[in-house]
Amino acid sequence: MAFLLELKESFKKFYNRYNTYIVPASKFIIALICFIMINTSIGYMDKLKNPVFALLLSVICAFLPGGFTLIVLSAFILIQLYVIAPEFALLVLCIMLLMYLLYFRFAPKTAYILIITAMFCWVKIPFALPVAVGLCSSVAAVIPVSFGIIMYYIIRTASDYEAAISDDSLSESMKQISFLIESLLKNRQMLVLIITVAVTIIVVYIIRRQKIDHSWKIAIIVGSIIQFLILVVGQ
Repeated sequence: MAFLLELKESFKKFYNRYNTYIVPASKFIIALICFIMINTSIGYMDKLKNPVFALLLSVICAFLPGGFTLIVLSAFILIQLYVIAPEFALLVLCIMLLMYLLYFRFAPKTAYILIITAMFCWVKIPFALPVAVGLCSSVAAVIPVSFGIIMYYIIRTASDYEAAISDDSLSESMKQISFLIESLLKNRQMLVLIITVAVTIIVVYIIRRQKIDHSWKIAIIVGSIIQFLILVVGQ
């Protein structure tokens, strides 16, 4: 435990000394990874898929607030979706507007939690995040984490939708709309994941706030067990 405290203090000193460089560099890397993720999954517009364009946008995002990066990424996704199918882009636009109304009302300073959640889902390790978020943030973090999961599933659904159109398995408009609703709005896997991370964050936050010995350790253990149990029951 003493080693962890020393490591924490060393990190604080290092961050305070070099935060002028660390913060924009971190923002740049996160933005670039997100643009690569989007282009890899649904990069159907050649101009936006150009690596130079992604680099330029990432440089701009590095020096602006997280909310701006979130809006840029959302616009980037919508344009790519419009290339696939305008009706899909319209559906996602409505979902995003509803999400951001809640996000900017209740958790406006947690943009990077939302973005990093989508990244963790993309690399298939979403369960590494809830306990850490519960330890370092507040209950309000449930909102950006949930929206990050939804953003990931939007991208995944778009990729599946384009593949279904390409092999002519969806030829009628009603079939296309039904596919989108079933794949996105009625996605049981997505709902189970959202419930799991939300409950885990809340439980970890409540326990680590208690005035008891080793509250953080207890929070980590209990949160991990609850996360596992919910996943097993949900599946």
